[in-house]
Amino acid sequence: MKKLFLSAVIGLSAFVAHAQTSSSVSQTVTLTLVNAINISITSATGTNFTFDDVSKYQNGLTNLNAATVQIKSNRPWIATVKTATANFAGPANSPAMPASVLGIRQSGTNSAFGYLSTTGFTYGTGDRGTSSYSVDYNAVPGFNYDAGTYTISVVFTATQQ
Repeated sequence: MKKLFLSAVIGLSAFVAHAQTSSSVSQTVTLTLVNAINISITSATGTNFTFDDVSKYQNGLTNLNAATVQIKSNRPWIATVKTATANFAGPANSPAMPASVLGIRQSGTNSAFGYLSTTGFTYGTGDRGTSSYSVDYNAVPGFNYDAGTYTISVVFTATQQ
């Protein structure tokens, strides 16, 4: 009887030693990525110009770091800029002030200003990720326009390549 009991205990011990103590299963997770891009103006501190003496009218004014543009993209991109209209909105009966009175360039460069129109031009490129840069504005109205406030909408566009 002792032998039978001892055999049963040994057999049960062997069964317990080989019992299953964990289990695993795998699952496939799918990420579907589509091309995405966003452009925003995060700061705009230099978009106002005051022409209050003759030399400013003649030589123009430059506002450095006038606005900061941020682009987020999962692909390389190209940035263009243009105006929404061909002319500034201004005082009634004043001669039309063309968009080309206003120039723009990427800050920190020695490149010439590109003067604006409703036809966009390229002023920057970048890689995937988040990019921020500032722009400089230059305005040279000359003497052909009446005193008053003139405004124009500048349109920044980022396009994936």
